[in-house]
Amino acid sequence: MYKLNKYIFNKAVLLLSLVFSMSVSCTRQLDIESTEAASSINMWQSYDDAKSGLVGLYGLARAALANDNAHWLYGDLRMADFATPRSGSYIEAIIKNRLNEDLPGMEDLKDWRRFYAAIDACNTFIEKSGGCLQDTRYSALYHKVDVAQAHILRAFLYLYVSRIWGDVPLVTSATTEGLNTNLTRTPQRQVLDFCINDVKLYLDSLPTEYGGNDQSKLKFTGPYYGRTWAQIGNFYWGYWQGMTVLAQIYAWMGDYERLEPVARKIWDNLAQAKTQLVGYQNANNYLTGNNSIFYGNGVIGSYCYQLLSLSYNMDNKESGPSGVGHIESLTLADPYIPRQKPDIYVPRDTIDQLFYSITDLRHPYQSAASSYQSVYFTNYYASIPVLSKFKTFAPAANGFSIYGSCIPLSRAEDICLLLAECYLYKGTIGDAQGFLERIRLQRFTNGFANNLRPLGTGGPVYVPTDRSRENGLLWNIFRERRVELMGEGYGWYDLIRYKKYLANDDEFNKLVEQGGIYWPVSQRVLDNNPLIEQNSYWKR
Repeated sequence: MYKLNKYIFNKAVLLLSLVFSMSVSCTRQLDIESTEAASSINMWQSYDDAKSGLVGLYGLARAALANDNAHWLYGDLRMADFATPRSGSYIEAIIKNRLNEDLPGMEDLKDWRRFYAAIDACNTFIEKSGGCLQDTRYSALYHKVDVAQAHILRAFLYLYVSRIWGDVPLVTSATTEGLNTNLTRTPQRQVLDFCINDVKLYLDSLPTEYGGNDQSKLKFTGPYYGRTWAQIGNFYWGYWQGMTVLAQIYAWMGDYERLEPVARKIWDNLAQAKTQLVGYQNANNYLTGNNSIFYGNGVIGSYCYQLLSLSYNMDNKESGPSGVGHIESLTLADPYIPRQKPDIYVPRDTIDQLFYSITDLRHPYQSAASSYQSVYFTNYYASIPVLSKFKTFAPAANGFSIYGSCIPLSRAEDICLLLAECYLYKGTIGDAQGFLERIRLQRFTNGFANNLRPLGTGGPVYVPTDRSRENGLLWNIFRERRVELMGEGYGWYDLIRYKKYLANDDEFNKLVEQGGIYWPVSQRVLDNNPLIEQNSYWKR
């Protein structure tokens, strides 16, 4: 179990037993950077208390998403591209949007209390960390930056629970009653507006880079808590991570007018954010394999390819029990780990629909090798192809594997395709096509409207084809998201945005109107708080 800082542990003790019994194992980084649980009276007095408290926030947030592999079960499964060989399982029920079935594992996913444990830790840090200023080692600048991180992380958590449950209680101060506090659900729009204002208020209190060459007005240079940028990557969230959270909120709201300038600012400053698109030269190595962009803190050379993530450090033996909290524990099987079938997979018919060009560097068939290769998929012609895009793991002697992949939340490709979506909405078709084709160019695949020459004059030309243009520009933007971001937790939220954009699917429109896009609330929550009502769609 995580050894979290003293005060947060005591504040969240009822909830942590829920989270950690089901999700994460010993974490050496938190063991090193956190103090033992003790009386809250002794907390918030020193530099070390602030440091361990801050790390504890990220630990709780990561645990909330890692629990039972929730990030992928919430974000990738419902009515999307994955199937399961586990007939009658809760995974099958999620895929088919039958969330009220009484199956093992389902009730835990309906319970939002693990997220509120992390939110309460953020509230506590915001309120209490000022006490650490009595230690002269803890500067006013550190405190300013640390508190801003707590605000950004809290905003992200509220976006996350809003996408899952819709209207949720908005708690902005530390509680003593835990989740038994009798609060009603706050309208989702009010929650998200609060988060937008909060992020905007604290953005300028964040450096553009930790432990390196900060370009913000803060000039926060030098090591951060004794670590350099190469060691930190995006473990701690700074200015550009805050901007990315803001972009994600606007995207979920379908507010393209406000999304476009935020996403454009991120795009125009990728160099300052120390990230970039994965280029065609590195596509096979960086998008898959043991040292991919999903490994650890995402730092490869001079770039961190995880614009926003919650990372693990395999070198510190950070991993959930039996790999929980990593997509590999859902998707891998033989020949990578000793089991015959994965929990989830992408059917071959779906692969064929999405991967329309055999020149695509992500395609199961690799033209350069004139054979099927293990890039995104392994055993393509088997009855159950294995999604091998994610395989950052080290087999252990006891039969279990140590995984090192992060919980991915956003990268430059996400921002690029969000901009394509924005420009299509605005009617600037050329820009929409251009941002879509920036991804296709780097993957050696056919353009939508233009001939693409990734290698320049004299190189191969990828001309538009019937397959590369089928179903129109909007469908192709979202198809590109489905291919490029496969298994990164976007599928369900993208499907909702796509269906809302078109508004021509009566059955799905009804699902939106009746609240069926959200999860039912756990009976445990309803029993503990009589003011919380079940989502109307799931009362039936």
